[in-house]
Formats: sequence, structure tokens, C-alpha cells
Amino acid sequence: MNAKDLVLRATAELFGKRDISAAEQYWAAGYTEHSTLSGPGLDGLRDAASNLPEGFRHEKLRVLSEDDLVVAHGLYHGDGLTPVVGCDLWRVADDKIVEHWDARQAWVNETVSGHSMTDGPTEVTEPQNTAASRKLVEEFVALIMMGADRSQITRFFDGDQFIQHNPQIADGVSGLGGAIQSGVWAAVVERAHHIVADGEFVFTQGEGTLHDSPAAFYDLFRVDGHNLAEHWDVVFTKPDTLPHGNGLF
Repeated sequence: MNAKDLVLRATAELFGKRDISAAEQYWAAGYTEHSTLSGPGLDGLRDAASNLPEGFRHEKLRVLSEDDLVVAHGLYHGDGLTPVVGCDLWRVADDKIVEHWDARQAWVNETVSGHSMTDGPTEVTEPQNTAASRKLVEEFVALIMMGADRSQITRFFDGDQFIQHNPQIADGVSGLGGAIQSGVWAAVVERAHHIVADGEFVFTQGEGTLHDSPAAFYDLFRVDGHNLAEHWDVVFTKPDTLPHGNGLF
């Protein structure tokens, strides 16, 4: 079973069917948890699954995988009146899930450009472009997101065409530039921890600051040819405490 299929089956059984025995079947004994919502190890995983609210479900809209890493971007339903936007990252080794990170952000009905936080293409259709997509996003992260040379920003886009799903940033390179210059989006990525590419989609997990507070950045890009065409993200400020000693990253 490949990593993606393993994660999809494991999460469906543990969190979908509430089968607590799935923890031992699909997760490693030394499982490492980085979530802000779960305690350490298998005990924390079992407790989290056992205490899910009635009607809880995870709607996985985009699922990517590369080597031992699997990413799911989607919505969590059943914990409140509105869904929660989520992004999960799992690491698999020896046919077991060995590590997990995640990000959650409150749902906003409409972005400033009239999109939702999660609409847009969902399926990988260009698997042959994985390496090229990864290279483009790696360069964008280094030069633009981490600030090595932001003067090169225009080379990553087809003119001003860029679909943006961040609730606070308008479409286009102009929208991104305007949000940064006005201070609406005062974000700095200081380190990229993981990059996962699958066809035309590339996920990045970053650490930095948002309005001068320590933050986690889970970004998802869609590449079209030689350009960045679309962007989704889940961003949250680092909490003061975690329910484990493993850190966010």
C-alpha cells in the first residue's frame, strides 16, 4: 500500500468509523504528534478520536503525496456552526504513520476577490510535471516568501493573473503586493520545513511571523506551465502551550 492510500484508509477508519483499534493497526508505536489539538503518542490519538463531536467529518478536497509525505487540504465539519479549514501533513515509514502536523483556520464565507477559501481545482492531472512544479515553488519560497530577492516576483506569474484564496488578499500579483505594502498581510517566512509536490500542486510548510507573532504557514500552490496560477493557505499564530512536548514542527 502506498503512503497516500495508507493515510486515507487509516484516517477513514479511526476518525470516520471511530474504530479506535485502527490506531494500533496503522500508526507506529513511537508515533510523534505535532498538532495543537492532540496529546502525545497513540494515547493522545485515541483520546482525540474518542472525543470527536457527533456529526464530525473531514472533507478532504485535495490530497497530495510525494515519497513518504502525504498532505490533505480540506474542511472539518461538525465542530461548530461553520466548517474549519484544515491542512494535515503525515509522514509514513515501514507501512505505518509515524508523524503528523496540522493547521486550522476559521472559515470565512468569501475572500476579498469573491472566492471561497477552498474552491478551485482539486485533482492532480499533470503528474509528469511534479519536478518542475517543485523547482518553481522552491525558488518562490526562497526568493519571495523568505525574502532573498523580492524584486524577482513578477517572473513567477503570467502578468497579473493569480487566483488567491487567502481571505485578506485580492487576486493577482497586484493584490499580493497591495496587501503587503498596506500591512494587511505582514508575514515573514523564516524557514521552510517541508515541501510536497504532486503534479501541478505544491504544498509548503513554513515557520515565521505574522504581524510580529510566531506563526505557522501551510501554503498550497497550483502551477500552470511555468507560472504560479492559484494559492490556498491555512495560517495560525503559535499557541502559548501545546498538549505535548514535540513542538509545532
